[in-house]
Amino acid sequence: MLMERLILVAMWLFGFVGLFLFIPRKDRRKGVLAFLMFQAVIWLCDMPGFKFDLLRAPVRELPKATDLPLTIDYFFYPALFAIYYVHRRVNGNLWTRSSYFLVWISASTLFDVVLERYTDLLEYEFLKWYGMWMYIAFLFYLSQVCCNWFFKDKALFQAERWGTNEN
Repeated sequence: MLMERLILVAMWLFGFVGLFLFIPRKDRRKGVLAFLMFQAVIWLCDMPGFKFDLLRAPVRELPKATDLPLTIDYFFYPALFAIYYVHRRVNGNLWTRSSYFLVWISASTLFDVVLERYTDLLEYEFLKWYGMWMYIAFLFYLSQVCCNWFFKDKALFQAERWGTNEN
């Protein structure tokens, strides 16, 4: 139980440090939106999974309030996605973009599998590692599509458009 609590604290520390060190000041707006978008997507997708016992989190922060692991789902993975989204290659060729995406997904899945196998923070009931890989890939892809859609129209964010009074 102590090891799990230390891992949760380490996830908070690495998440905060990662957000501040790996997201440049000029891209903080993109990072915050990516963080919040991933939280929304993972909340919609994890709620049924934990409700119907596809996944379980025996050790969690608020055991009487929710079945969801708050640190993992609502802070650490969104922080990873925010770092990924800010640093992804927009103008690269398909091979570069795909390999970057696959490396992030594989690293996140490896971390998730290690948590499941060696701690009580997560337990997969019916999923195998490749199912979790597909699930994390789906979460990253859907969050990326939503963030790309949000940042598509650059004219919405120009100060002149909102600040002028055209009479």
